[in-house]
Amino acid sequence: MRSLLSQTVLLGGALAASSAMAELPDYTPRIQARINLAGNPSGAYNLAPGNLLPGSYHVPLTLDRQLAFRLSITPEGHRAIWWGQNGQGSRIYLLPDLGEDTLASDTGLNSRGDIAFAVTYSSSNGIYLLNAADPSQVRIIREPIGANSWDTLDLNEAGQLGFRVSFSGVGRAHVRLNPSGQGYATEYLAKEQGVDPASPYFYLYSPGFNDLGQIAGVVDLQSVGSGVQELRVWTAEGNSQRIAASVAVDPASPIYRFASVQPALSNTGKVAFLGTFRDAQGRNLTTLWRWDGAALKVLAQNGQDGIKEVEFFPPDINDSGLVVFRAFDSAGMRAVWVSDGEGKKRVVSEHDILSSDLGDARVDQETPTSPVFGGSPKINARGDVTFVAGLAPPDNDQEEWGSGIYVAESSLPPPSPPDGGTDGGTDPDGGTDGGTDGGPDSGTDGGPDGGTDPDGGTDPDGGDEVDGGPSETPDGGPGDGGSGSTPDAGGDGGDVPESELATGGCGCQSTSATSLGAWVLLGLTRLLSVRRRRGRSAGGPWTV
Repeated sequence: MRSLLSQTVLLGGALAASSAMAELPDYTPRIQARINLAGNPSGAYNLAPGNLLPGSYHVPLTLDRQLAFRLSITPEGHRAIWWGQNGQGSRIYLLPDLGEDTLASDTGLNSRGDIAFAVTYSSSNGIYLLNAADPSQVRIIREPIGANSWDTLDLNEAGQLGFRVSFSGVGRAHVRLNPSGQGYATEYLAKEQGVDPASPYFYLYSPGFNDLGQIAGVVDLQSVGSGVQELRVWTAEGNSQRIAASVAVDPASPIYRFASVQPALSNTGKVAFLGTFRDAQGRNLTTLWRWDGAALKVLAQNGQDGIKEVEFFPPDINDSGLVVFRAFDSAGMRAVWVSDGEGKKRVVSEHDILSSDLGDARVDQETPTSPVFGGSPKINARGDVTFVAGLAPPDNDQEEWGSGIYVAESSLPPPSPPDGGTDGGTDPDGGTDGGTDGGPDSGTDGGPDGGTDPDGGTDPDGGDEVDGGPSETPDGGPGDGGSGSTPDAGGDGGDVPESELATGGCGCQSTSATSLGAWVLLGLTRLLSVRRRRGRSAGGPWTV
């Protein structure tokens, strides 16, 4: 049977057009919080100094501009959650003492202020649910039975939870938890062969989730590294649509390999994803594609149209088809971009001057080759974008002002209802545009320090290393591995560790011992302890 790809994909100038193109907005970045090392004279904003971001993360955003993010190091020594809106916010939840190995995932957030995150390697593993209005009331879900990690966890407007679950020594599955009475009903959408020998899927990569409860993800049909891959969208177990395939499956496909970072899925059936295109010279070019329901379109590609290199971080998409992503421009400067399929625009660039709580601030770092942005940008239905950037005084890049968490406010009006969720507003049919997984932590040319499995787990993508900032090994972004400039989901490494060493103040400045001091020593000591313990038997999946 002939693939849709061979009928609909066009490369170069003759690209297929979307049925309803989005408009590119203008942007006004507004600071929401600023993290910094304890002791730095510039202090922090909307949280105390010494509360630090992990090495790989994202900041979800609702239509009414609520946002939430995790803190991997706090003055108290426990993981924490921050929530805010319109420039105000605070740390609203501090995990109790569940053991020094405890990991917490990125947050899922909906317009009702519900927040979900996964806790692993603790004395009380599970999916933690709370509401920003009363964060002291916490509910813990431990479904499905036998799970030992819940990767790329997301929460949609219908109250559903979507994630990739791991069963130690068995395999993985894509799962949706549906609210049912006072609890949740577990629904498997896809399983690896280790979980179900009858499954066609050898390996499941990190998925995206939307408000319709659909999951999008890349699969290996044969052994990891074979390159025999598909990108599918599941609505129920046994009910999925193939969106795209690698050349090993469909010789007419432009996709040599899929990237191992998760795809983004809108409520309107659009999918944004990274992969590699192999040109006539045999070069693998990192490429950002968008599926609009009928055709694939190239939005960005290494060496094309002002882009030097697409960074290896998950894109995000909203229901209008606007896609946000990270890439170097032709001058080698890092930037966050949006594209509507016809054009693209910078949201923010390295060396931009932004407003901050300290006055004008420059997006910069003291080491020119170090990253100034952190984690994966996110977009809502209006086109607002969250990003995290290292800050310095406009005239002195050797002075640390920490990392600013920003909402770049779109000039577009809010969409007409119904269109809700993390991508949209308050109606349950709105959109948490998929993609899940910001201090600056990355580049595109090195071994990933991140993974879409921010909550750890027993798989190698768990990890607990602290992110030292700009001189760290570049972060592969929330994903399962890959190889930086060639983000190959079919690499032999499979999932890779997420960096958990918190960003050193700004997360984009120097990571020398003098700048990080006790935090680095604490992180390294903790890492060695964690690795020693993880070498021993993990025991049961949780302790109640």
